[in-house]
Parts: sequence; structure tokens; C-alpha cells
Amino acid sequence: MITREQENQITVYLASKKLSPQIFIEIKDHFILQITDLMDRENKNFQEAFLETRLSWKKELEMVRADLFSFRRIARIEKEVLQRRFNKMTLTALLFSMIAGGVYLFLGETYYYFLIFALFIFVSIVLFGIFSGKIRFMEYQQISFHPLIIRNTILGMFIFPVGCYFSGEYEFWKPVCNQLIIFYSMTIQVQLLYFRIKKINVLIR
Repeated sequence: MITREQENQITVYLASKKLSPQIFIEIKDHFILQITDLMDRENKNFQEAFLETRLSWKKELEMVRADLFSFRRIARIEKEVLQRRFNKMTLTALLFSMIAGGVYLFLGETYYYFLIFALFIFVSIVLFGIFSGKIRFMEYQQISFHPLIIRNTILGMFIFPVGCYFSGEYEFWKPVCNQLIIFYSMTIQVQLLYFRIKKINVLIR
């Protein structure tokens, strides 16, 4: 049976890994169960069981860079969860961008109403988050430097000139492919805002 003081030792150790609340609770439960099992089954004292458990979780809790475009260091297990979340966000953004492209090809002028509607949704989420107190304006500014947004910026630096060149339009907004890149980026930002409002970790802070 683990005492309150021993549980506090586990809490302090895991807190040093700066895990998100959801993952922290889950891993803490695993730690307690694993330590308790080692104490009961192998008749080890708490410190021995705690050390063995820490060693078994060494790789998952190793501190690594959160992303290629981030200087933050987080636990490897947290990074894996975030990368899966980022991949889903990217696929969602690509899907909506393809839908926008389809609207342009088959519905003509409706495409511009589609973009206006998407912009309205984006602005509404920003205003709701700020005025409801669910997200601070500073946090919204930090989204501009999110790894996914930085990737989009770098991608845009290559695609915008290409789009302008092949379309013959040298105002970056006019080529449709450039508009879709901007739409893709906006879709990423909407998802980041949504997750932040729902208090789900997406590496904003």
C-alpha cells in the first residue's frame, strides 16, 4: 500500500516532466499500479519499486524537443501524442482545402462566399475565445509562432511565387493555389484555437 508521502514523491517526479494534465493523471495511475505490484509481488520496498518503475519508463519520459520548429522540451510520450494530434489537424486542413478547391472548380463564384464564410467562422472563434476568457489575447498571438504555422509560412514562401508565375498574376492573393494555402493555414489556426479553448494541449504555451 502506497502512503500519501510516497504518492507525493511520484507526483513531484512526474511534475518535473511537465506533462499535460490528461497524460499526467494517466501515467501517475500507471506508476502507482506498477509500484504497488512490484512491492506486493516481488516484496520490494517503495524506493526500489519506484526506481525500477522510473527506469522502465525512462524512454517514454525522456525530455526531447517538441518539434523541429520548437525550442520547447517535453517528454517523449507527450511528443508522440502531440504529433498524432498535429497529423490529424494537418489532414483535416488538407481535406477542407480540397473541398474549397472543388467548390472553385465546380461552383464558380460560390467559392468566394465559401471563403468569406470560413473567415467568419475563424473570426467568431477568435472573438468567442477572447471575450469568454477561455483564451487570452497573448495566447492567440502565440499561435502565430506555432510549429504548424511556421511550416505553413515556409511552405507558402515556396508555393506563392510558383502560383504567381504559372497564373501570370503577381499579386499573391489572386492565384487560387495561393488562396488555398492561406485557407489551409487558417484552417490550422481554427483547430489550434478550438483545442486551446477546450484546454487540450497543442503546444501553444
